[in-house]
Amino acid sequence: MRFRNALAPLGAAAVLGASLPARATDVQDFPDTGTEPLGRSGAWVARASSPLATLQNPAGLAGQQTGVLANVHLVLNKVCFQRQGDGERIRVGQNGLRYPEVCNENKGTPSVLPAVAGVLAASERFGVGVSVAPPNVYGALRFPETVRIRNDQGAKPELPSPQRYMLLEQDGIALNTTVSAGFEAAKGFRVGLGFVWGFASYTLANANMSLSPSPVNGVYQDPVTEDVRAELSVADWFIPGATFGMLYSPTRNLDLGVNVFMQAAFDAHGDLALKANYWTNNGTADDPDVTDSSKVEKGLGHFRMANPLEARLGARFHQPRHSRATPGGVRDPLADDLFDLELDVSYSKNSDYDRGQLRFPASPAVPVKGTANGAVVPENNDIDFRVKRDSVGVRLGGDWVVVPARVAVRAGGFWEPNVQNDEYANVSFLASQRVGLSVGGTYRLAMVDLEAGYMHVFFSEIDNGDRGKLLVVSGDANASPPFRSPYGINSGRFRQSVNVFSVGATARF
Repeated sequence: MRFRNALAPLGAAAVLGASLPARATDVQDFPDTGTEPLGRSGAWVARASSPLATLQNPAGLAGQQTGVLANVHLVLNKVCFQRQGDGERIRVGQNGLRYPEVCNENKGTPSVLPAVAGVLAASERFGVGVSVAPPNVYGALRFPETVRIRNDQGAKPELPSPQRYMLLEQDGIALNTTVSAGFEAAKGFRVGLGFVWGFASYTLANANMSLSPSPVNGVYQDPVTEDVRAELSVADWFIPGATFGMLYSPTRNLDLGVNVFMQAAFDAHGDLALKANYWTNNGTADDPDVTDSSKVEKGLGHFRMANPLEARLGARFHQPRHSRATPGGVRDPLADDLFDLELDVSYSKNSDYDRGQLRFPASPAVPVKGTANGAVVPENNDIDFRVKRDSVGVRLGGDWVVVPARVAVRAGGFWEPNVQNDEYANVSFLASQRVGLSVGGTYRLAMVDLEAGYMHVFFSEIDNGDRGKLLVVSGDANASPPFRSPYGINSGRFRQSVNVFSVGATARF
């Protein structure tokens, strides 16, 4: 019998990377945390004039007024997938049924990314900041478990969905708490340093093959009834990191900014819930009585994923008014400038996204109930990402002060290159070329700045035809390679687009 003693329940690990702490130009997120930076498409490292400088350039804390900030992003993420080549049909009837394109179910439901920050001006030259903010990722994803597919008789049976081996659902929470200080070491030259305490907790689900199918007329079709649903719960409560910044103003019109951000790998242990024979009820998952469940004891699943180092360099040209409205060294662009324009270059060591490491004990092996011949979870469940290389992106944005110390409008755009290895494309995140456009504005009411912003992110389409190489683990020891699907489960076309709405308020005292 081909089914031996191992079963892959954890292709869900492939989606962990889509929610780990990250910052643009990381391939997993957009620029940037905060309503004002978002409206400038992240071109902000040389401006750094709000409490969010705590995270994004702590040098900017020096020269700020004491204040607090609260912002929230609402992220609408749409991801679609059309299967092609091997696996474009599901094994129903003589010739199988062709999958339709499928998109995430929650594309109209926003992911909420709140951020709060505060700065204390100890003096005109020294400021201390605290921020609590999530990574600016594209948010939770939930795909349908089943889709309706028309057969030759015109009926539309509900059958397992085409992306299920990559992802069914990802959700969770991730936050970075940052404490920073900024100091003006010499006139016009500021430095800053911060410590980051990150944590993340996720729930992820996908389907896996218990048996690898044989080809039909030389072409593989997805199985219907032999799948196992896997759900992974994993958390890392201490992900240390650091943020370093410099801000230099060589002339009254020019600011130069630098920020370097680094953070330790996400390294977590977690629990695994399994449901064997998940779609055996006539091709649907409606009847819970047809499944057996088992749960891995706490701490047996070990996942590790790198956080790429990131750096940004920015140059900001601004035209000050003839007379400053703010005293001393206080920096207030809304009151003191006519306009500004900033160009940032960002770097991310995205080549660190080579693979996600996921391991389970080899001895004693973890059993999977409800499968033949005492199946167990294999030791190695690693998932390939194969991001091609490090990346360098460009951001351009600026403000125009319509009414001094009262109203400003802003706009921006960013570009990030294609570093996607098409053969390993995944619905959890696309590393294809991204272009973003954004607008926003600020209205000052007494001591409070009310802010709003909007961004649209365009992704270049990825179509790898029938060349997908992402293999889900199966329970087949005789498959080639052993215990992996005999064909790529990610062959096809990937599309994505994102809308981000943001509102916030900053109060200064």
